[in-house]
Amino acid sequence: MVMANTNGGGDNNAVSVNMTPPLAIPIPYDNNSQRAMAVPNVPHIMIMGAPSHNLATVIPVSNGDQPGAQGGVASGTVSSTSRNINGANTVLLEGLPTTRMSDPTLQNSTNTVGTGTSPSQTKVLVMAG
Repeated sequence: MVMANTNGGGDNNAVSVNMTPPLAIPIPYDNNSQRAMAVPNVPHIMIMGAPSHNLATVIPVSNGDQPGAQGGVASGTVSSTSRNINGANTVLLEGLPTTRMSDPTLQNSTNTVGTGTSPSQTKVLVMAG
């Protein structure tokens, strides 16, 4: 789906494999982040009343992998950042590509790759490549 990302809502999801106590066993957990918590956004470009997102936008915390308290197998972190790693290179917001619901994300810092699973809004579609 090519809906533009905003702070109006929406989720990013991935499976994060974390080391789980007490024996540091790698177990997969659902890792979810809420786009409404994203910073820095593009505050002067509003879509359906919410600030829009570009590739500089980061969600500072994700949830769901807390039982793997010894950290992700790749990142060593728990409940860390989520950010888009790709965007629409021909639609720039503040000089950076805008992000869409279906663009890939890095979740729990650099532990896993995910994607958007629910839209922030349904009016503005970014059809660019």
